[in-house]
Amino acid sequence: MTSVKTNLLYDMAERSPFWLTLLMAAQHVMLIYSEIIIFPVIVGKKAGAPLEHILFASFAAALAAGLSTLLQVVRLGRVGTGYVLFMGSSAAYFSCCVDVVTAGGFALLATLSILVAPVEMVLAYCLRHLRHVFTPVVGGVILLLVVISLISVGHHEWMGEQGSALYGSAQHLTAGGVTMCALLGMALFGNRTLRLWCPIIGMVAGLAVSWALGILDVSAAAAYPWFGRFAGSWPGLTFNLKPEQFPFFLTLALLTLINGVQAIGNSMAIQRVSHREPRQVNYGIIQGTMYADACGNLISGALGTMPNETYSENISVVRITGVASRMVGVFGALMLILLPFLPKLSMVMVNLPAPVYGGFIMGLAAMMFPAGLELVFAHGITHQSGLLVGVSLCVGMLAESGKFFPGVFPPTFALFLNNSVAAGGLVAVALSLLFRFAILSSKEFSFPVVASQYPVLLENLQQAGNDLDLDQQQQYRLQLVCEELFAHIAKRSPATSSVKIKVLRHDEELVVEIIHGERVESVNFKGMPADLMAATEEEISSLGLVLVKGLVRDLHHVEISGVTYIWFKLD
Repeated sequence: MTSVKTNLLYDMAERSPFWLTLLMAAQHVMLIYSEIIIFPVIVGKKAGAPLEHILFASFAAALAAGLSTLLQVVRLGRVGTGYVLFMGSSAAYFSCCVDVVTAGGFALLATLSILVAPVEMVLAYCLRHLRHVFTPVVGGVILLLVVISLISVGHHEWMGEQGSALYGSAQHLTAGGVTMCALLGMALFGNRTLRLWCPIIGMVAGLAVSWALGILDVSAAAAYPWFGRFAGSWPGLTFNLKPEQFPFFLTLALLTLINGVQAIGNSMAIQRVSHREPRQVNYGIIQGTMYADACGNLISGALGTMPNETYSENISVVRITGVASRMVGVFGALMLILLPFLPKLSMVMVNLPAPVYGGFIMGLAAMMFPAGLELVFAHGITHQSGLLVGVSLCVGMLAESGKFFPGVFPPTFALFLNNSVAAGGLVAVALSLLFRFAILSSKEFSFPVVASQYPVLLENLQQAGNDLDLDQQQQYRLQLVCEELFAHIAKRSPATSSVKIKVLRHDEELVVEIIHGERVESVNFKGMPADLMAATEEEISSLGLVLVKGLVRDLHHVEISGVTYIWFKLD
């Protein structure tokens, strides 16, 4: 395995010095605290919820974030990741949460958050079976749909309350514009450190301008103590669900699946930056991340606030600082649990002017957009994936407009069809399933992993090539690649094990998947030796894998529940 130089000072399993751990934890918390408590506040205000419920939702969001993060970092059994991975209020749920709270208050939101939490647990358990459906393209499309919904909400808040004296005023334009420009300015032109703080910088700039323009009211916050029990009241739960509220459940369930896909990506990322040497991504850890994410939604629902998600910002902090010790995550989680008992700080966030909210949301939407595009184009665009993106976004934007034949559909379906993330996301998942089943032809065969089976392997590949109407060059490449991968597996597996090979013919490409019931050293870290003349026997034997990488596209090697999956594409 090739060594890679990193700036990592402390591995995830190492203990960093106490004061360094404390300072790093404080940096992580300061980076995300405003996002954690601001989203429930905006949801409550936009939905017209009672002040006591908004206050409690803000308090509960920080408490839930701390408890969920602690569960994520510590890892209890199969639940949690064991890495520095923070959790907090999810922007992806924002628009849907506004609709839910408007319809039934925070009690309905809390109840539905509890009911949909098992959805992500099921996704985690069935991860190996759904890996071809919830693809990066699907996740990217849904993230872009979230951006579309956030833009609509952000613009509404920026303008202010329709009919009020300051609606669309120069004060609102200035306060929201400064917030957004400060946030995006730091993200675009700041150094690596300043970029991490751009949400806080944008918020502070917006507050300063709002104070100068006379639209910042701090009287409510001044009446609260710095320390003490937080105000507000728990909204409770309601299990008297009405049929017309079922679309809310479907929408939240879909968003929970999307958050699960996001958790997969964040879990992969934190594993990659928390070790000095490159190592294979552990899908057991990924499943643990998703289980903890689901438990976080249970905690959020029980406390009466909006659902949680894993935060990617903190992964950048680990990468830049080089401190990956899990004790940083433990200290940070404890800080998040204690911060809700600072009522004055939370009241400042509750009473932020609407245009500052709006500018903040618009800035976050702009920052999320490239992440969606990155997922969409992660492995290039084919005819099918391009069609999936186009159709899903068109449906999502049509739904966001709220003008899709109003009055034609029953109220139950109308609520669902007016949500861009729900409508467009459902289309994306449905098309992904359709394309998966729309395979022109396929061949599948299995046999023991022993050297004597080489002739059987070649015979089966020859037959598969003939049945799938492959030309001579395609057959040669298919046989060469599969032979090298089979040799790699056979050298490191017991003779009693077996391997299954699937060859799938699509319109434009050939997809090959190799499934083996044992763990195998990853093929992804094999490269040319630094000195070929002084190469070890192991390095020489791995040269065939270097050749494989040059012959295929999108080579993947993952392990899920002790089963190895290797798949690739051939033109």
